[in-house]
Amino acid sequence: MSMIVLYVVFFFLRGCSAVIYSLNSSEYSRMPPLYGLDDFDTCMLEPGGTYCLVDVDLFSERPSDLMHLIHEYSANVKKHYNHSQIHRGVCVTKSCRHLNYTWDLNVTLEVCLNESIWKDYNIQAKLNHIHYCKRDIDHVVLDMSDFVVIIVYMVLIALNIIGSLYDVLFCHENSKSGNLYVLSFSLRRNWEKLVAPSGVGTDHRLQKLKSFHGLRAMTMVCVIFSHVVLIMAYAYIDNTLYIEKAYEDPIKQILFNGQLVVHTFFVMSSFLLAYNYEINAEKHKVSWWHFPKGLLLRWVRLTPTYGLMLATISTLMRHIGSGPMWDLVVTSESNACRQYWWAHVLYIQNYIYDDKLCVPVSWYLAADTQLFCVGLLICITCRTMRTKKAALVTLFLLSLVITSSVTYFLNLDAVVIQSPETCRNLYVLDYTFNYIYIPGHANLSTYIMGLSGGFLAYHWQDEGKNLDKYKKYQWVIWLMFPIAVLVVLSGGIFYLSEDNMIPTAFKVLYATLYKPLFQLLIVTFIISCVFKLESCYRKIVEWRGFTWAGRLSYGTYLVHTLVIKGLIGAQTLPTHMTDYYVLVVLAGSVLLSFLAAGALWLCVEAPVAGLVRAALATSGGQRVEGQ
Repeated sequence: MSMIVLYVVFFFLRGCSAVIYSLNSSEYSRMPPLYGLDDFDTCMLEPGGTYCLVDVDLFSERPSDLMHLIHEYSANVKKHYNHSQIHRGVCVTKSCRHLNYTWDLNVTLEVCLNESIWKDYNIQAKLNHIHYCKRDIDHVVLDMSDFVVIIVYMVLIALNIIGSLYDVLFCHENSKSGNLYVLSFSLRRNWEKLVAPSGVGTDHRLQKLKSFHGLRAMTMVCVIFSHVVLIMAYAYIDNTLYIEKAYEDPIKQILFNGQLVVHTFFVMSSFLLAYNYEINAEKHKVSWWHFPKGLLLRWVRLTPTYGLMLATISTLMRHIGSGPMWDLVVTSESNACRQYWWAHVLYIQNYIYDDKLCVPVSWYLAADTQLFCVGLLICITCRTMRTKKAALVTLFLLSLVITSSVTYFLNLDAVVIQSPETCRNLYVLDYTFNYIYIPGHANLSTYIMGLSGGFLAYHWQDEGKNLDKYKKYQWVIWLMFPIAVLVVLSGGIFYLSEDNMIPTAFKVLYATLYKPLFQLLIVTFIISCVFKLESCYRKIVEWRGFTWAGRLSYGTYLVHTLVIKGLIGAQTLPTHMTDYYVLVVLAGSVLLSFLAAGALWLCVEAPVAGLVRAALATSGGQRVEGQ
C-alpha cells in the first residue's frame, strides 16, 4: 500500500518520469545485490582456477515490475547507487564450470551471469566490462623498478644507522660539533626535534604559532575519516542501503559536505608563508633571487618523502597483498603512478584529469605548490602594506569571478556532490570536482585569505597593537565552531532537491562564497590564538601533545590512503559497513598512519631538512620558503 501511495505522489509531482526516493528493507531486497564476490581463495586453489571482476548491466526484454523498480530507484542519482549495473567477482572455474569457458571468456561470463540472475530475479544480464581476470598460475614478479626501490630503502636504513652511530660514538648529546651532513641522519637528534616544544627558536614571535600543530593534527584526523568512508564505498560492500540511508542522517551530512575541512591546510600554509617571510625580510634584503630559491627549497622539502611514497605505491605495494579486490583498490593505483609519476614530481597532477587513481589526495600538494608560487610573488613584489592590500584584494575578487564564471558557464554543482556512484568511481567523471575543487586557481580565494591573515598578524605585532580590549568579545570566538558546522551542513540543501529546482543564481553564489566564508572563520580563529583573545579553544589546539602530531601531518597525509587501501583491498568478502566498524577502521588507520609517518619523518623528512640546513650553512644562505 505504501508503495502505491509513493508512486501516486511522484506521478503528480514529476509527471510520467517517477523517482523512488526510499524503499523499505523488503522492497530493497527484491533487487539483486549491487556487489557480490565468490570465494577467492578456494577458486585459486583449483587447478586452472580463474577469477574475474566484472560489471554487469541488468535489463528485461519484456515488461518487468522489478526493472521498473530498479530504474526509478536508481534515478535518484544523488543518494542512490545505479542498481541497474551490478558488480561481481566470479570464480569462472566453479560458478561457470557447466559451460565451455575455454573458448571465449566474455561469452562464458555473460551466459553464466545471465543464467544466475534470470534464475533468481527473472530479469536478464549483459556483460558490460571485465576489470581483470586472475588465474592460479598468475604471479606478480619482481622487476627492476622493485629492486631499485628496495635498494633505496636499504640505503636510507644504512644512512640512518651510520648517522646514529656517528652521533652516539663520536659526538656529545648536546654538542653542535661534528659533520652536519652525517648528523642529519642521526635518529637520536631527529627524535629530539620531533618531540621538542613548539616555537623554540631565536624569534619569540614563533611561539605565537603553537596553535598550528593542533589545527594540523585535528584536520588530518578529519581527512582520514572522510577517506576511510570513501575507500570503503569505492570497494565492495554488502549493505549498500547503509550508504544510501546515510544521506538522510543529519550527523553524516557533516561527512558528505566535509570537503571544506581540507582547505584549512591552504589557509595555514599561506598564513605561515606571509608571516615567516615578513620576519625573514627584517634581516635579509628581498630580491628576485628569492623566488627560484624558495621554489627549489620547497621542492626539495616535499619531493624526497613524496617521491619515496610514489615509488613504493608503483612497485612494492603490488606484492604485499592479494585478494579479489586487491587489484581494484591497490594495483590500479600502482599502474596509474607508473604512468603519471612525472606529473606528480612536477606538481601538476591536479590538471591531468586522466590521473585520478595515483594518490588521489595529492591534488592538494599540487594546488598548494601552485598557489605558493603566487604567494611568494606577492611577498617579493609588494614591499609596502598598500601594495599588498591592492594585490590581495584584486586577486581575491578575481578568484571569486573565476569560480562564479566556471560554475555558471559549465553548469556545475555548487558543491562536490558525494553521490554513491561518484564515490564508487573516485570522482573521475565529476566535472565539479575537476574544475572547481582540485585546480590551484579554484582555491585562490582561500589562499589569499591565509596570506592576508599572515600579513595582518605580523603588522599588528610589529606596530605593537593592543587587542586586549577585544577579549570581552571572546564569545564571538566561541560561536565560530557551531557556525563552521552550520556552514558545512548548509551544503546538504543540494541533496534535498533536484538540480532544476535550485535557481542557478543561488548555486553560483553559494559556490563562490561558501569556501571563503568557512576559511574566514579559520583565519579569525588563528589570529585570536596568536593574540590570545580567547583561552578555551586556544588551550585545546595548543596542547603539548599535538606538537609531534602536527609535525607528522605531511607524512600522514601521504601514507594514510596506503594504510586504508591495504586494509580494505585485502578483504576477500564484501565489507559490511556499520558505524562501529567505520570507527574501528578509522582508529586503526589513524594509529598506523601516524606511526608510519613518524618513521618517514625520522628517516627521510628530518634528514632532508638537516641536509638543506647544512648546505645553507656552508654557503651562507638563508631559507626563504617560510613554511
